[in-house]
Amino acid sequence: MKRLAGPLAILALGALGALALAPAQGATPWTQALAAQALGSGFLSRLPPNISKALGLTKPEEGTEVRQLIVRTSHNSRTFNVSVANHNDIVIFNVDVRTNDTAAYLVAPDGTLKKAIAYRKVEQERVLTDQEARSGLQGEKRFWSARLQKAPAAQK
Repeated sequence: MKRLAGPLAILALGALGALALAPAQGATPWTQALAAQALGSGFLSRLPPNISKALGLTKPEEGTEVRQLIVRTSHNSRTFNVSVANHNDIVIFNVDVRTNDTAAYLVAPDGTLKKAIAYRKVEQERVLTDQEARSGLQGEKRFWSARLQKAPAAQK
């Protein structure tokens, strides 16, 4: 019986962990909640044409108009962008301000990754591998979900 306790305990803990990560019944996915914040009070901005083209966004020649949430630190600038023309297009950026290296993730309103690209020193574009994209998006999900939980209540 002792031999089974270890694997059973691991399975039970794994199941509990999965439940803890699963959204509560009726809970709004992190991307939808942040999109609502961005559309309601985010800064109006425009994504550059090269990024709009690479991600297949609306009006790529002009750049895509977005509402964005911004978080800056001494080393990073992160933005959560929602297309004004197509609210289903959500682009998350993580920029290393020291090197200008950038990762951009196009996600659906449910948080599903559509496409991910990276820029090294702005000019050198490359599509991220599936593993790089999934790993990077997981980090962004953790970051933005934590920010969502800390966000102050809307002022009345």
